[in-house]
Amino acid sequence: MANQPKKYKKFVATAATATLVASAIVPVASAASLSDISGNTHEEAITALVSDGIISGYQDGTFKPNKELTRSDVVKLLGKFLETKGYEASADYKTRPAFADLTTKTNEELLKYASLVKEAGVFVGSNGNLLAGDPITRENMAITLVRTVNTVYNISLEEYVATQDFKGDVTDLTQAKAEARTAISVLDFYDITNPAAPAFNPKGNTTRGQFASFLHKTITADYTAAGQEDQEASSVLPTAIAFEQTSIQGKYGETVTLKAKVTVAEGESTTNIPVKFDIFHEKLANDTTIVPQITATVKTDANGVATYTYTRSQGNTDNVNAYATGKPALKAAAKVYWDTTLAIKDVTEGTTLANGEQKVYQITGENNELVYVAFKENLNVAPEKAVRGVEFLGLNTTGDTATAKFAYEYTTGGYAVGVIRLDSTGKANLVLTGDDAAVTPIAFVNNPGTTPKYDATALQAVGSTATFAKESVFDLSIKAEGNQTASVYKDDTQTGGRDYVATLKNREGKALANAELLVTFNNETTTTRGDVKVFDADGEPVVSTTTDSVTFRIVTDKDGVAKFTVSHPDADAFVTPIAFIDNGTGTGSEPGKLDKKDLQVTGEITYFRTTRTADYRSELVVTNADDKEVTTFGSDTVAEFSYQLSDQNGKARSYGSDTPVQFTVRAGAQAVELVDAAGNAVLENGVAVVIPAYTSKTILNRTVVAGQTDISIFLKSNGSDVRVTATPTNSGLSGLTSVTKTATFLSGASTSYFTISDVVQTTETNPTSRDAASITLTFTEAVAATSIEATKTGGTRGTITTDAANNKVLYVGFGADPVSVGETVSISYKGKVYSFVYETNANGRNVFRAQ
Repeated sequence: MANQPKKYKKFVATAATATLVASAIVPVASAASLSDISGNTHEEAITALVSDGIISGYQDGTFKPNKELTRSDVVKLLGKFLETKGYEASADYKTRPAFADLTTKTNEELLKYASLVKEAGVFVGSNGNLLAGDPITRENMAITLVRTVNTVYNISLEEYVATQDFKGDVTDLTQAKAEARTAISVLDFYDITNPAAPAFNPKGNTTRGQFASFLHKTITADYTAAGQEDQEASSVLPTAIAFEQTSIQGKYGETVTLKAKVTVAEGESTTNIPVKFDIFHEKLANDTTIVPQITATVKTDANGVATYTYTRSQGNTDNVNAYATGKPALKAAAKVYWDTTLAIKDVTEGTTLANGEQKVYQITGENNELVYVAFKENLNVAPEKAVRGVEFLGLNTTGDTATAKFAYEYTTGGYAVGVIRLDSTGKANLVLTGDDAAVTPIAFVNNPGTTPKYDATALQAVGSTATFAKESVFDLSIKAEGNQTASVYKDDTQTGGRDYVATLKNREGKALANAELLVTFNNETTTTRGDVKVFDADGEPVVSTTTDSVTFRIVTDKDGVAKFTVSHPDADAFVTPIAFIDNGTGTGSEPGKLDKKDLQVTGEITYFRTTRTADYRSELVVTNADDKEVTTFGSDTVAEFSYQLSDQNGKARSYGSDTPVQFTVRAGAQAVELVDAAGNAVLENGVAVVIPAYTSKTILNRTVVAGQTDISIFLKSNGSDVRVTATPTNSGLSGLTSVTKTATFLSGASTSYFTISDVVQTTETNPTSRDAASITLTFTEAVAATSIEATKTGGTRGTITTDAANNKVLYVGFGADPVSVGETVSISYKGKVYSFVYETNANGRNVFRAQ
């Protein structure tokens, strides 16, 4: 470069890079053992970064310097560097991945560093995605490197370099995207790019070795002139210091991270307080030629945390002390156990279990090793606050009470721990059981020659928390629907109120059908509980099952759902329902009342008021002859379209004046006939009202009379879709709107479960499979041939066959005696018998008509 100021290449040894300097005196097996970096152009950079714990090789002992670098590689490398500067991932990085294309099942290391670099603002991804496996272009690499320096030192290298008079070496800067050009210029200015290779190749990819050199040069450059300052150590004296983790297990050649946090007096800053780490081998403290002693001073970050990272290639246990240099008497202790394993993992899946069930863990350690078990919740607690509801099964204890069934360490001095001997393979099971309690087991190896009480620095492993509770057997939820302010109860037709949906599942998430639930009401947030009204999913009143009239029985459907309505007759009343499962404490025929051990959920509170004119809404309901809401009807069966005045939650409500309603009917492929409730034709000027196919007709002179809640029209068809729109006109009810519903008439008689029709088969390829003239049953649900029976006039039983292509279709045949006009066919299904007569209708067609 010509005409440029002084270039900055010197190494710095500030507090921010204390890890680099301190770890240089430690033999680093992982760097020395990399088999494919000797003589490589990037060997120096790779070795320095490996020794600092920022990069590492592969399991086979190689580094693969010529392997193409991926975006996930960059995230991990920059993340590890930022970690040495005190940056941390979000606490929820495992459960809320930082990028849209990561999941909670993604490699934990990637989740951690992805969160860290995104939080730091040095790697923002592409449209919210990480694209972990994609290669990173050299221009994007330049951007992330410069962002990293800007973040760590709170400077803007781009702004600084833009003010400098220098001629860059890079010859293809214009080929880079605009965002990257200033970043590439920064790398050029600080000689992080290679002047001997002036083509930067912005769109090209980067190898692992190249990135090692780029990163090493970037983090060791001197940015003082750009605003970097080596901040002076704080003179604040801490009031306390503690390790965030007092017992750490490390593997040879891999780094461990020590974090010591200081506490200061109120109002004082926790930043830049020097903390000294003294690390020495437990057994070889006086022979530092074998396992060197390590001493390093690191300044705290803004959270008062001093972070130091190092590794070992030999030795077993390091004793670690951390203390503020200005107050050495104030110190904390920890231990690092090298190449030693103690682990505890779940054998029983799940952490929440039913009372009385067993939670099994497997402890893994040294062969035939003696291991002790403490409960985290029972460490240093007053005797009356100890968790006593969880016990060991088949495990001896030791302590002040040899017969203790659980682990504890009281503030008054008493203690008990479980004792377990690992087998010849270094394994043993720990079994816990309990009732309405939760504990977290800690397996630990006692320090030789000491009382087997829990020691925070002992070699240890922490298991998952085991929770025993009645609630764990089922998943019960309750959801309120509609408007929180509901209309008051008037009568069993005008119920008012608000709907709630209770759902019951087992722990695997399977719906529990036909299960009994109980509903009661919170005494403090319910007005006059005895006056509360409850209705089931069909709108029928539910009678209280208890003498105090405040507990109601409801039953779940096939989906594990129980829908119910809660109402109250008094304006300004309020009701809070509670759904629960009785724990069996009731006496006689009356179920037990709600108690704290019952599985229970509380719904949202509902408030009641007199219905206002603005509360009125329009509803259009389609029902069959059984008054069941359906959308499919058989040929010539009657469908009722009922326009209903309703309140704000869809409950029927009358009004004090008439409400005229116009019904507009549009027919589909077949004509639709207007009939009465019995199916008889409605005459207009002496002529039946028929809406021809593909046309519409508006039916006038229909009124919801004052004091009534609804008005209906009745329709039937030989086979057509029909669309009905009801339009009310009442100037006093501003909330009324037009409402539309559609129904389908099939070309066959119908029940709520199936339609029935004849079928003429002139191309039957397998006459033995069903009769040439058979009956088709089309069900609304999948059905087996064995689930129905069919007979016709004279008692002849039909043969049932299935349609291989459709599990909702069955065929009924009567062999050589097919159904004749005038005969009746009876279908037995789900405990009911449905009869259909085969007759010729007014159009000359032979059809089945439901009787």
